[in-house]
Formats: sequence, C-alpha cells, structure tokens
Amino acid sequence: MSFGIVAISGYLFLAVAALLDKYILSDEHIPAPATYAFYGGIFSLFTLAFAPFGFGYLGIFPTAILLLSGAFFLYGLLFLYIAIRKSEVSRVAPLVGTIIALTVFLAPFLPGVFGEPSLDMYFAFALILLIGGGLLISFDLPVKKEETVPIEVIVSGILFGIHFLLLKYGYGQSDFMNGLIWSRIGIFLGALSLLLFPFFRKDIFSRSKGMSEKPKRALSTALIFTSNKACAGLGSFLVAYASFLGSVALVQALNGLQYVFLLLIMIPLSFRYPAIFGEKLSFGDWFQKIVAVVLISLGLFLASVGGVLFLNG
Repeated sequence: MSFGIVAISGYLFLAVAALLDKYILSDEHIPAPATYAFYGGIFSLFTLAFAPFGFGYLGIFPTAILLLSGAFFLYGLLFLYIAIRKSEVSRVAPLVGTIIALTVFLAPFLPGVFGEPSLDMYFAFALILLIGGGLLISFDLPVKKEETVPIEVIVSGILFGIHFLLLKYGYGQSDFMNGLIWSRIGIFLGALSLLLFPFFRKDIFSRSKGMSEKPKRALSTALIFTSNKACAGLGSFLVAYASFLGSVALVQALNGLQYVFLLLIMIPLSFRYPAIFGEKLSFGDWFQKIVAVVLISLGLFLASVGGVLFLNG
C-alpha cells in the first residue's frame, strides 16, 4: 500500500486524538499533563497483544535504540500536553508538527546520520511548502512583536523528531512488528520514569486519588480517555507504518494535513464547547488558514508528481 495514503489516514485519527487531548486536559477531567502522559504511557503496554504476530529479542543495540525512541516519544507527549494545557490546540499542534518536520528534515544533511536518503531540490521545495503551510496555520499575520514560540512546543517537537528518527533507524535493524512493540515498551518505561521526579510523582498520585473520590467523573474520564487512546494508537500505528514503508522526512512533513483535519473538526465543536475549543477568528484569520491549506495541498501535489510520496513501498 502507498505510504502516503497510510500516513494521511494516520493523521486523521491523530487530529481527533488531539481534540480529545484538549478536552481531557480541561479542569473537569485530567488537568495535570504529567498524570495524563503517565496513564497514556501505561496504556501503550497493550501493544503486547500483537506479540504473537512476531516479537523477539533483537540484540542489545537495536533493542536499546527502539526503547530509547519510545522514551523520547513519552517526554515529547508530556511537553505537548503542557503546551496544550496553556494554549489553543489549533496553534500548538501545528507548531509542534512543524518543528518535528524541521528536525527530521535537517537530519539527512548530517553525513551518515539515521540512514535517510539525500534530498534533491524538488523534494526539498515540496517539503518547504508543507512546513510553510503548517507555520501559516500557527501564527496570525501580521506577527506581533510579543508573539513567540513557547519553549514547551520547541522541546516537544525536537523530542518527537528524535523519536521518529530513532524509530526509523530501529526499523532498519528489525521488522515492523518488533520495532513497534519494542518502541511501545519504551513508552511504558518512559512513563514509569516520571515517578523518579518528585513533582511529577506527587501530581500523578494526588490526581489519581482525586479521581477515585468522584466515581461518575472518573467513569466519564475513563471512557473519553479510552476513546482518545484508541484514536491515538491507531493514528500512531499508521504513521509508524508509513515511516517504515517510506521516507520518514516526508511522512513527518505530512503533519500539515493533521492540522487541516483538526481545524475542520474543531469548527462545529467550538459552538458546542466554546470554553474549551472556542477561537475568535476574523475574516483575515480564515483567509490566512485557507492559504495555509493551499500551500499544504501544493506541497502534496509536488511530492506526488515527483513520485516520492505515492510510490508503493
């Protein structure tokens, strides 16, 4: 199957998961990012259900790389949740995706790093359009002097970028199923490592106790959390599989589509839950976002015409 189609499907599910992240991180559910990241990491251990389809020890180095990729993913999630808690998801998510794409995009220019292919000018121009579209969705024009990129967004994007690069390298030393399962075990271990930090440990245990004292709210949160992790798990699986099939750089550049989906889904939700999803968008804001979508679409078109996106793996 085309890795482009797989990646696009994955980003649709991740867009739904991002909206549920914002909802869950509201005061009524799990307002502490560390608690949310912890339970999300624990949940990733369910990937062991795929073990009968091919799972085994790969050797010290490949296993360590894949475990490390999972740990980077967990801490990327933590900083993403901190940023989403502070700001609008429609701005945070595209910025994180843009930084991921830039991190992955720059890696091939370092000799011998991660085994990514050299990028020609045609490929690079398509990638620039995709990244530019992501940035245009994120910032209102004209850019205000005090408008900056939150440090949590930068850290999250870099951590996610390293995760995908390590994961792609790990795939080169194993098959897809082994790479997926070992990286998810790494996410689980990363979640456990949060307990080593007193401020995270206190937050996790105090929030867990508070939820247990309110069973109705805990049930509601559990149902939404499970739905969120199902969407996030399927989306991550598809994006990981697309990275296994093709170029991790272009798969990450396709992140822009996730934010197109995010924006379209968020419009009706902003009327139903204005306190959580509501955004004040002028005609100029909408025009800017439409231009961003056009840039992303042009980038996809150039990539597909160039034969680097929809070639079968």
